[in-house]
Amino acid sequence: MKAVETVPHEYAANYVYPDGLGPWFGAARLCDATGSRRGSFRLDGETWRVTLSYQESGLAPPDGGTTPDGTRVEFDTLREFRLNAVVDDDVGEKKVKALIQPRWRGLQSKSGKDAARPLWDLGDAVNVRVNASNVEFDTVETVIQRAAGAVTLDPMHFENRTDAYSVVIDAARYVRLDDDVSGPIHGREGPIARMGHLLESDRSGYRKVVQDDTKRSGYYHTVTLGSTRVRECFPDHEIPRELKHYYARESESFPDDHPLAHPKVEASYQSSRWDRTLRPTDHDDLVSELEETILATINEAGLPTQPLNDDGDGGGRTYVPDAYFEASTIDRSRVLPLNLERVESDQRNVVIRQLMNGLSPVELDSLQTLVADGGEVSPADIADQHDWHPDSVRRGLRRIEDMVIREHGSVALRSHYVAEQVVEAIDDACEGVRNAVGTAANALQNAERDALDDRTDELIAFCQANGIHIDEREARIRVRMNDLAGDAWADLITRLKRYWVEAGRDPERLKDAMTHYRDNAGPKIRPARSAWGRGQTLQ
Repeated sequence: MKAVETVPHEYAANYVYPDGLGPWFGAARLCDATGSRRGSFRLDGETWRVTLSYQESGLAPPDGGTTPDGTRVEFDTLREFRLNAVVDDDVGEKKVKALIQPRWRGLQSKSGKDAARPLWDLGDAVNVRVNASNVEFDTVETVIQRAAGAVTLDPMHFENRTDAYSVVIDAARYVRLDDDVSGPIHGREGPIARMGHLLESDRSGYRKVVQDDTKRSGYYHTVTLGSTRVRECFPDHEIPRELKHYYARESESFPDDHPLAHPKVEASYQSSRWDRTLRPTDHDDLVSELEETILATINEAGLPTQPLNDDGDGGGRTYVPDAYFEASTIDRSRVLPLNLERVESDQRNVVIRQLMNGLSPVELDSLQTLVADGGEVSPADIADQHDWHPDSVRRGLRRIEDMVIREHGSVALRSHYVAEQVVEAIDDACEGVRNAVGTAANALQNAERDALDDRTDELIAFCQANGIHIDEREARIRVRMNDLAGDAWADLITRLKRYWVEAGRDPERLKDAMTHYRDNAGPKIRPARSAWGRGQTLQ
């Protein structure tokens, strides 16, 4: 299938080269002779401008002027060397910055602090601290090599990278959306808000959701998910990430035909959110997971995952090219669904089951405390607050373990969605004014999304089984479907109509919907009413 091609944005890494201090000495000789060096080279049709300069390192020379592995370092002041390359274009934001740093066993700062890794066993080596923008991750090292050659520093110094010590610190990819269509990404019921709402525990674990609309709607919206939560959205993913929709600070000062007037949707690797390490050899997996996150988010928002003809039935463009994002189309094997409806339905069913089975007084008190409290809560805290024995509280929590997370002596509700569903249910149960089924129904009325009865669950199951996404955020429903062939479109819409009507939904709304799908001729946008023919009524 076809999909828009994401492009790289920020990238940061440490590349370690273990063959002695040669690159560092070479840069020192060049800067000692001229102070700085300049050069240029061409790569893939682009001209790169290169500078080599230096900065103070704050590092101390080795004791006696010799490293533990026998290399003489005859400098009283140690420098680090900046090898910077930038594409010569009107924007100047496609660049690679490489800071060449010495490393040896026992390296210390001038203040006496250890400067090398505690278990550094490579001996004399060079670390290159990399910061790049708008350069494909696998191309960064090539740029470093070509930049070195442009200032007469031997490029061979940067060919024998050791991946056991080299690490990726940051990496991001993005697409740029048209301002007119990006609202469903950052809206209250959009995928960014829903991922933060559904996939994080009430208190446990790392949770970061930012919704900043101070300068304009959708100005800066982000959600950050650790590897465990990522797998709830994407079972075969593991890399922690941040997903964000954001505008440039000065976006409102640009005319509509300028790229910076329009927002980016970006996914970035969050290295601090787990205890594992990505290496440069992991670039392919990193790119794949970031791209799939972006495309799944766009798909979940009901937007096309590939550029459509601006003059076609789509009513306008979805993607906005900029200096580094071409809005080009590539072949992909898949566009993953987010499956947030499944997560939401699973959590709702847990609450229904627990409430229908009835809550004991200790279970009710425990839930009441978990909903009301905003800090760390232990079973002993609950026991003290409600005058229960701690063992009674622990037994009660075990009976409702589907609704709570218990770890390291603390307990929390499984998600904010679960918390919202039980709030009013607890109040009703305490008053004794409703039975368990009525309590569950009342709790669900207060969830952010409308309650789903059995027929609606069947509708959701049908949609998930057939790759259908229904977006009801706008006045006119949009129905996104997978690739179809022949008469499959009309048959699928007819079957969808049956589940839709049986779920008690307004048939005229579905009749007025626009469907988005792809057949052998390419992407299609087609009104649902044409599945029944002119003048027919949905019944």
